[in-house]
Amino acid sequence: MNMKSTILAGVVLFAAAASVSAQGTFSASTATGTKPRIVIFGANVLPADNVFVEIIVNGVRAMEPFQLTLSGANAGLFSKGTVTVPGKPGGSAVDITIRAWDKDTGADFNSAFVRATRTLSSFVLGGVVDANGVAGLPNSIVPAFMGMNVPDICPEPSTYALAALGLGGLLFLRRK
Repeated sequence: MNMKSTILAGVVLFAAAASVSAQGTFSASTATGTKPRIVIFGANVLPADNVFVEIIVNGVRAMEPFQLTLSGANAGLFSKGTVTVPGKPGGSAVDITIRAWDKDTGADFNSAFVRATRTLSSFVLGGVVDANGVAGLPNSIVPAFMGMNVPDICPEPSTYALAALGLGGLLFLRRK
């Protein structure tokens, strides 16, 4: 075997190994494109709101929970860089779940009263390896993530009305 054939065989072997071991990626940032926001209490989330976000891929935590810290025109957005998904090559479809909660109502998502979740089903990972063994760019979650509304836990006005009726009934019975 001549030198050129040996080099070519090595390059082909390297490219094949790279494509098998390549891992898919996505950009965990909502601060681009349409800028989908996390909204709580009817307003964009501010750092003082103590709202945390967790990203889960196929049922496994992809990154540690983080607090929304952006303010001003960027309130309710996050930018956490590129996430690599082990064992899933670029071009694979995964389910990405984004969970947000108010840490003032619970230490984690499962214990919080104020919380919301959004799942991006069959999200296609970026990082596809080309013919030269070079991984492509991560895919952004922005086109699939349309934002999230975290509901308020304030009682409905009817709850206050019922409480007032009950109190009025007790006062009426006491006077008799």
